[in-house]
Amino acid sequence: MNTYKKRNYPIKRIFILDEIALILAMLTALVIRYRKNFFKFAEFYDGLYVMLIITVCMLHIIIFLIYDNRKEHVFLQDPMQNLMTVIKSKCVLAALSLLYLYAMQISLQSSRAVTGLFFLLSIIYSFIFRIIYRKKYIDSHGGLGDRSVLIVSINADGSFGLEGQNSSDQGIEKIFDEYRNGAYDDILIKGTENNDSLSKEIAGKAEELGIRTYYGLSNADYEVKAGIITDIDIYASIPAFVRTERFEVFGIKYAIARTEEAVFHVLRHLKELSGKYICFSNVHTAVMARENADYKEVLNSSAYTFADGNPIANLQRKEGYIGADRVAGPDFMEHMFRDTAHGEASHYFYGASQKTLDALKDNLLKKYPGIDIRGMYSPPFRALTPEEDAEDVERINASGADIVWIGLGAPKQEKWMLAHKDKVKGVMMGVGAGFDFHAGTIKRAPLWVQKVGLEWLYRLFQDPKRLFSRYFVTNTKFFYYLFADMFKRR
Repeated sequence: MNTYKKRNYPIKRIFILDEIALILAMLTALVIRYRKNFFKFAEFYDGLYVMLIITVCMLHIIIFLIYDNRKEHVFLQDPMQNLMTVIKSKCVLAALSLLYLYAMQISLQSSRAVTGLFFLLSIIYSFIFRIIYRKKYIDSHGGLGDRSVLIVSINADGSFGLEGQNSSDQGIEKIFDEYRNGAYDDILIKGTENNDSLSKEIAGKAEELGIRTYYGLSNADYEVKAGIITDIDIYASIPAFVRTERFEVFGIKYAIARTEEAVFHVLRHLKELSGKYICFSNVHTAVMARENADYKEVLNSSAYTFADGNPIANLQRKEGYIGADRVAGPDFMEHMFRDTAHGEASHYFYGASQKTLDALKDNLLKKYPGIDIRGMYSPPFRALTPEEDAEDVERINASGADIVWIGLGAPKQEKWMLAHKDKVKGVMMGVGAGFDFHAGTIKRAPLWVQKVGLEWLYRLFQDPKRLFSRYFVTNTKFFYYLFADMFKRR
């Protein structure tokens, strides 16, 4: 497996800062509780808090190694993600510490005010220390440094050179030898001509090897729109390919990408993907596939099944896949609409209610006036007759749409796409509630809620009666199956 190398960030310093935060939080809590009698509190509690802080620091070592050390480094997380990491870690620490107090039968001796303040302040101090350290690192290193990039410069005469090295006449294998030696995370190809054959040969070879590759804008044969540009080193770049590797969860073979990469790849390969379908699988559908082998085969028969769920994307990152991210159906739609806002690809929408489709069309035409919508159809909410189904296929194909969005809900939409594979022209994409989000009939969670992985909770508050069982039951099953499979492998 060609994993993408993790950078050697100073992990030990984060651990030390967290330990200092715990000690400082305990001292602050004692000062607040005892004020002027701070130096006399030991007379009343006989070293209780000294033993507590020693135990908490020891428990923190375990939690840090099992949880914090497996998360993306604080330099790669934004402030909100850092805060959620600290909160989750300290909640586990608080639970274990309370178990210790009860097990040692000293819970009644401790002050509830001190204990509560201690854990609250530990969150505050840890977060502040992490953010200050993160900013200091960024300022001193000129950026996050989350990628080490091998820059390949294509020359006008068809030769190439590796930036920082002398020009090479050893062929393109030289590039991949440099990559394999472990010094680089990504490859950036920049050149002087749009249709340079060597740049395409390098990118094609990189795709075969599953190497994360980018084009500099100067040699991209694509009119770049907002949302597709990525800053790589000092260059504005666009992703070249979705990597060929797959990451398995419950036997589901997930593609590894970011939303921009996935959209760009689909746009570049519309003809090759015609007649095929793409799935966006979250925790709910992953559990369904775990319990139903036929549905798992439906997901694995797709051209791509992307991880539409933070827990699945987190598993990819923990395995060392740099840049692996959640590719949510609604986000994919937004990027695709934005990047085809001037008719670069045509769209057809199949599913949802007519009311939703009407609102969706109005919103898209207002936001992207040049978007090419070839048709919309709301099928009956019942099983179709063979004649009705054939009419639907004929209607879609007659539109000539490049992209056919399917909004029938899981697992119905995925089964529908498999049944119509190679029958429907254009690439089919099952996006479920994406129709409603972009139509405005369902409000999506704010961006910060999505980033911390709590979009499911936001949706639960919107429709608790329908979603309570789905989220709590399937989320519990997901982690149960995950640990069960992990135990079985070991």
